[in-house]
Amino acid sequence: MNPDGSVGIAQGDLGFRGLIPAALQAVRRLRGLPEGIKLKVKLGLSALLFGSLFLFGKIDLSKSAQAALNANPAFLSAAVLLFLSATILNAKRWQLLAGAVGLQKPLLPLIQYCFIGLFFNLFLPSTVGGDFSRCYYLSKGTGRYVNAFYSVLADRAIGIAVLFMFAAVGVMVGPGGGGLPWQLKAPIILGALTIFCVVPALPRLTRKILGPENFISRQMNNSVAQVYWEDKRLMGISMALSIIMQVIIVVCHILVGQSLGLSQIPLWYYFVFYPSVAVLGFITPSFNGIGIREWAYTYFLTMMGVDRAHALTYALMWLGMITFSSLVGGLVYMLGHFQFSKEEAERLQHEVA
Repeated sequence: MNPDGSVGIAQGDLGFRGLIPAALQAVRRLRGLPEGIKLKVKLGLSALLFGSLFLFGKIDLSKSAQAALNANPAFLSAAVLLFLSATILNAKRWQLLAGAVGLQKPLLPLIQYCFIGLFFNLFLPSTVGGDFSRCYYLSKGTGRYVNAFYSVLADRAIGIAVLFMFAAVGVMVGPGGGGLPWQLKAPIILGALTIFCVVPALPRLTRKILGPENFISRQMNNSVAQVYWEDKRLMGISMALSIIMQVIIVVCHILVGQSLGLSQIPLWYYFVFYPSVAVLGFITPSFNGIGIREWAYTYFLTMMGVDRAHALTYALMWLGMITFSSLVGGLVYMLGHFQFSKEEAERLQHEVA
């Protein structure tokens, strides 16, 4: 028991250095498990990590609650509105990618599908994931399930690529990157190198290594997905939209920090810790990043001298924004009559398998 009535570990450490290698080890162990088992493991790990933050984070919860009550509502409202606008940019990027494989759609329906995808990702983990739902709605009535799958996959890949780019630049040249453990730096830098050096050459590499008649090689070189390697202008515009989208999300982080009065955080640091947290949530086995993201936010913020109570409040506010945007997707799903049957979901997953 600590003098302030909390229990936990030394300030600034938060067990994070030991958490990173353990999480990466868990990633390796999850490979090969059935999907249902993987989901249960991820849900369990998220619950364990989230709960352990309160049990072992040495945080005064009453101080966290007070920080939340004293938050500036104007900054928080601006952050929420900007965060929702990022989904519109996501839909615009997806519109370009879908159009390239013959699936032209107006922007408004795609915005709706993106919000529904957010809802499915957070609230319906055991039925259809957000990406599968987007495939379904985009291809409905066309029979082009595979084309829709390629567009969603490309949309997801570009978003991840920009995240890795931001994170890699941050940990390599950012003033705060030097204090990060190598277990975090290594996968971020290696991931960025793989995405930007290997992925663009995949059609040529698969043709040379696997042969032109191999299934994977044919998908890279002779399918509708080939346009994503050939149309440089399309990919350049999509990357630019993704960069703008990520900058908007960084601004949302800044606004949340301002709402809590965290003036000691320099602006450049938001460009380091947000992409790093996002990538960490992507490469570790958790459900939608919950648990690992809250630990990571708390860790990064305490590195800049933020007290642990305010750091936890920041992390929970960000979780609240994600939850709110997902609930918006739930409203779109219910009010827009977008429900579909279990049989339709299974058919879609069979088509893209």
